Amino acid sequence: MFTWTEEKNQLYKKKHGFYLSDIVDVFNDPYLIDWFDTAHSSLDEDRYIGLGIFHDVVLFVVFTEQDDDIHLITAREAEPHEERLYYDHYRESTDSSRD
Repeated sequence: MFTWTEEKNQLYKKKHGFYLSDIVDVFNDPYLIDWFDTAHSSLDEDRYIGLGIFHDVVLFVVFTEQDDDIHLITAREAEPHEERLYYDHYRESTDSSRD
């Protein structure tokens, strides 16, 4: 299950052209990369960063895990160096010559 702040959900549609509620498909990306965000986590909240595909665009997503839910904090189009990281991971994951 996914959650988000409805006010932020509406803001994202105006600012980025998508709702936070739309991007949950990023978590179905078999090549999604996610890692613990040490810089923005606190004693009260563990934050994670994810890179995944949404409508042929790599998105940078920040989220927390709350009980059994994923709470979406923010999302944006990945910057070029983040996009390269995603596609490098994709190529490594799909390189059949390594088997």
